[in-house]
Amino acid sequence: MKNNKFQNLISKKSVIALAVANVFTAQAVFAEEAPSAEDSNIETITVTSAKRTQNIQEVPIAVTSVSGDELGDMQITDILSLEKAIPGLTVSSFGNNPRAVMRGAGAAGTTDIAVPIYHNNMYLPSSGQALAGYLDVERVEALRGPQGTLFGRNTFGGLINVITKKPELDEFDFGAAVTGGDYDLQKVEGFVNIPLGDKVAVRITAADEQRDPYVENVNNPNGGLKDSDYSYARAQVLFQITDDLSVNLGTSYWKDTGNGNLNWAYKSLGIPLDKDDPTKINPIDGFLDPRMGVYSGCADGDRAGGRSQAGNICNGDEFADIVNGDFKIDYDYTPDRELEDTAIFVNVSWDVANHNINLNAAAFEYESRNIMDAEYSGNPAWIDGTYGTRNSHQADLTITSTHDSKLQYTLGAYLFDDTDSDNKSAYIFGSLEESWYAYAGATPETPSWAYWNTEGFGGTKSTALYGQATYSLTDKLNLTAGLRFTEDEREWTSSNGLPWDASLRLGPELPTFDYTGKEKEYGKDDHTDYLLGADYQLTEDVMIYGTFSTAYIAGAVDNATHKFLDPQENEAFELGVKSTLLDGSLRLNGAFYTGTHEGLTTTAFIEQGDGVAVATQIPGGSIDAQGLEVEGYWDVTENLVVDFGISYDMSEYDEFNVATGNLVWNGEQPIGTDEVDANGNGVFVMDGKDTPYTPDVTVGLGISYTFDLGDMGTVVPHVFSYYNSGYETNRAPVFFGEQDAYTKFDVAVKWQSAGGDWTAKFWMNNATDELITTYTEILSRARVAQDYASPRTWGVRVGYNF
Repeated sequence: MKNNKFQNLISKKSVIALAVANVFTAQAVFAEEAPSAEDSNIETITVTSAKRTQNIQEVPIAVTSVSGDELGDMQITDILSLEKAIPGLTVSSFGNNPRAVMRGAGAAGTTDIAVPIYHNNMYLPSSGQALAGYLDVERVEALRGPQGTLFGRNTFGGLINVITKKPELDEFDFGAAVTGGDYDLQKVEGFVNIPLGDKVAVRITAADEQRDPYVENVNNPNGGLKDSDYSYARAQVLFQITDDLSVNLGTSYWKDTGNGNLNWAYKSLGIPLDKDDPTKINPIDGFLDPRMGVYSGCADGDRAGGRSQAGNICNGDEFADIVNGDFKIDYDYTPDRELEDTAIFVNVSWDVANHNINLNAAAFEYESRNIMDAEYSGNPAWIDGTYGTRNSHQADLTITSTHDSKLQYTLGAYLFDDTDSDNKSAYIFGSLEESWYAYAGATPETPSWAYWNTEGFGGTKSTALYGQATYSLTDKLNLTAGLRFTEDEREWTSSNGLPWDASLRLGPELPTFDYTGKEKEYGKDDHTDYLLGADYQLTEDVMIYGTFSTAYIAGAVDNATHKFLDPQENEAFELGVKSTLLDGSLRLNGAFYTGTHEGLTTTAFIEQGDGVAVATQIPGGSIDAQGLEVEGYWDVTENLVVDFGISYDMSEYDEFNVATGNLVWNGEQPIGTDEVDANGNGVFVMDGKDTPYTPDVTVGLGISYTFDLGDMGTVVPHVFSYYNSGYETNRAPVFFGEQDAYTKFDVAVKWQSAGGDWTAKFWMNNATDELITTYTEILSRARVAQDYASPRTWGVRVGYNF
């Protein structure tokens, strides 16, 4: 087995080496044929990924920039649909907290967000805040690989920075758009830009969207899932105090009251049983028995798994069956969900003495509440959910050189603080009927909350000093070095449980927790990260570069021991090439990367001294990441445009254990598991296996053609295809957690008036109606549930100057 594994590794590395060689060879061949990029007919893309405005082809890191127009053309409306534009990005759906996975980072084991979302260079501390739709956006920049020497927090595997449009002093401008589509989609959006003299401008942006659920609830029409019901508004004021000094003040508000998603995956599939002996759980190569309830006292014997609150399948209980249809459920409870985010932000930019001094600061108030059906049936028994508040503020001050010199540098200081006394979070479990848990008197309007529940209270204060400099050793060779020192202070305490008396826990409002006698736990981490790099201009149009960088995530609080865990670390290497070829009509970039993620939280068994081992989460897991990314944009003719992105990812667990679900039944260890923890969870040893949400190959290909209709404007059909070789949707190697390879097509036809002010577009996403699994959960009693991406959808959008 070791020899086979070694041969596979050699084979993979050979593929990578060959692919890298082909990329570089292609660059060299094209470079010999192509004249200077000064004659390029491709629009120059400027980015701020290095904290200075640069041509994207001059930035020696793997960065993808997607303009606001391109977001609209590809029907990318939020973080959940962004992956088709970013090579190597996968976004999994986990309740109200989408998770971005990039270069293996975020797949497993980190105690905080591994690929965070930034908004105008400000870190969003909760991934749920990223669900707000993209509105009046200038561009989205995706930076792959660690970015710790220039950005704020947790850029373990990269970051995604959403940059919105700012007020403009030049002219009054406005726009509006209306969208309608299937599932009764109704969306209205608009903006207005108002100059108030030569020094002040105001920009106001707003949107409102409503859409019926993708997931139909056959039991409760009001309880469908994956709907949309949100409002968003943003207001900004720009003060151009002098030619060199500007201040932009803004505020935004977003509220989402749709049913959204369950806290876990929404669609129950059944119980994984052994094919030869259905009294045993077999998550490795068994079959799914399509039920939620128990199978007890039946004519052909008992079967393992299932939950009694869903009924007994052989007694004909209607709630024990699973309703047919991937987008159909049979739940009684109407979700109680509300997400609300308020932000205040400021940007000060001052050009002085051949430097730019830039201050970004923001304060966020984010609240989330999500209470859902917990037993996945129409039986009015259990509900569960989460709620939390996350108030935070942060500031990032940079000083960047702008003089004409061989040495260019950026110095910065960063502060983040979410230790607000109102920051709390809890998992809530309740019942809507009397039971042995003493839920007497509970009703759907007044659930009784679980007496064992506790609430968490705490936060993080992070400070950092950083700097990065580039020195031009020759006209062609640049050397770059960056350094960052970070100190994180964390605090945490847990409340007492709720009263045993159910009458004290009844009510429509969430319970109030008591902290009497509880003291805070404190922890502190500090870390120094660095970057070393070089780039070389092979020709006027081809640049090669290499970087070695590190990243860090501060340890969190162990839920079981309430002690602080050690941090996670990433050491990453990147070798890339950027080129503008074929008379400037083709932009072709590629990057090879490796990364070693260490200190990941993994399951371990701790000997208690009495012969009993207890499972807990400890630092010690690791992942090896490596792969290749290629992306390009080609103006084939004046009218025909092709854009593409390719990723090849070989990320795998190095040393890692996964405890998942309650798979033990009647004391039997599930087939294929390596251990069983004290709570009856099966534990898998994952060493050498693929990490979840990291497909081996993805290919995105977009083709558009412009038909010029003269005075009648233009018509542009656009087809985008996305191939995914498949991936694991659960951290464990279970047979029901595999998303097979698929190819998805999005199509659109856009008409634009001759003056460019009016547009009308028909679009259809997932035209072939592919069923795409985004998340798999193993619930208690070995029940399996999955989450799916959106089915085929279509719509028509009409806009003016938008």
